[in-house]
Amino acid sequence: MRQAYSFRDPGGFVTITDNKVIRHIRNSYAGNYNHLMHSGLYERLVEDELLIQHEEHTLPENGFYKTIHPERIDFISLPFEWTMSQWQEVVLMFLKVNIISLEYGMILKDATPFNITFYKGKPIFFDTLSFETYREGQPWMAYRQFCETMLSPLTLMHYNGNQWGTMLLANSNGPKLDFVSKNLRKKSLFNLGVVLHIHLHAWYQNKNTVIRHHKNFSKEKTIILLQSIKNSIKGWSTQKTTTEWSDYYATGIDSKTYLGSKIAVISKVLTEINPNIVIDLGANTGKFSVLASYFAKQVIAVESDYYSVEVLRQTIKKKKIRNLETVVADITHPTPYTGWKNLERSSLLSRLTCDLLLALALIHHLCIAANIPLQLVAELFATMTKKHVLIEFVPKNDERVKGMLANRADIFDEYTEENFIQVFSEYFNLITFIGFEGSHRKLFVWEKK
Repeated sequence: MRQAYSFRDPGGFVTITDNKVIRHIRNSYAGNYNHLMHSGLYERLVEDELLIQHEEHTLPENGFYKTIHPERIDFISLPFEWTMSQWQEVVLMFLKVNIISLEYGMILKDATPFNITFYKGKPIFFDTLSFETYREGQPWMAYRQFCETMLSPLTLMHYNGNQWGTMLLANSNGPKLDFVSKNLRKKSLFNLGVVLHIHLHAWYQNKNTVIRHHKNFSKEKTIILLQSIKNSIKGWSTQKTTTEWSDYYATGIDSKTYLGSKIAVISKVLTEINPNIVIDLGANTGKFSVLASYFAKQVIAVESDYYSVEVLRQTIKKKKIRNLETVVADITHPTPYTGWKNLERSSLLSRLTCDLLLALALIHHLCIAANIPLQLVAELFATMTKKHVLIEFVPKNDERVKGMLANRADIFDEYTEENFIQVFSEYFNLITFIGFEGSHRKLFVWEKK
């Protein structure tokens, strides 16, 4: 099946057949592809884990120069699901790839973050056709696109807060530079790179001034340009803000006894189930996502609190975990289908599939805080997992639930353990349930019917 996201590239397109990714390369891209493969650039980028590797098909289809089989990435996160530190990694990686490409006589012809995702803990390029042969004196034609779709979201997040990371959800082509310039905090004027590439760039656009590129804009000058942008953002750090959820395991748990019991119980269940792909919904700072990474091939941690995810990103880096990826998303308002015909970018729920779903200390947030009926929660979980779901049921006599109901009427008559079991039994078989020491909470292990 031809993939909707690949229609914009005149050099080729992507299909998925029998679970294999196939990139079809048109004859018009033959020269650029040959340069990529024969110059040593491809080997360099693959060796440095900056570009996804591929195999060439021995018999390309009629009408195409080549067909290649890129290594399959099972889960692709989208830019509006990244934290600020992830954005920073992506932009720095993009600049690095462009600088290396120039050293081998090529340059990136476009600058969209949708050509990049996180794989094995780090950002990686997966669009093999993003490279074109560099011509001496040629300006970098993707400069404006880079400023709008990559530098602007990162800069807004750095100066104005993480919530600006969803800008591309409203406009995948990036916000206009005058909008970014007007909304950036004044302290951004103290960063020369931001002044040059956003504020001054926006001024030229507002004046309808054509920025004339010097005919002798050499390779060396292009590298200096890219390096200057890199230097202006590499020192940025995420805001060290503690939220209720990013500090949850230090202040929000029932007791240390409960936490120790929970770790022991879930470790035992993970050992018995031996999952392949795990989704941890409401992952918080990822204590149990990390635990699951010891047992599973891949773990996807989904959490709505930016700062909790930043804590988890730091853990991934520190422990060099290569099978754990993160998604910033509220499962009650997940990323929808977007782009051309609402098919160009896949929805989050269409990308989230697993054989083990973790929903630990989550269900009371869905049913009480978000007022979602148990029936709908069960339906959602059944669409996400192929085999098992582990649910930590938090009863009304739990201190957290009491806090939720302290200033609102208890209209949640259906939120009982008995009704929970009855509703989920429509979609799953109950394998077992286990209580946690020091808590009224229980872990329910379900198998999909």
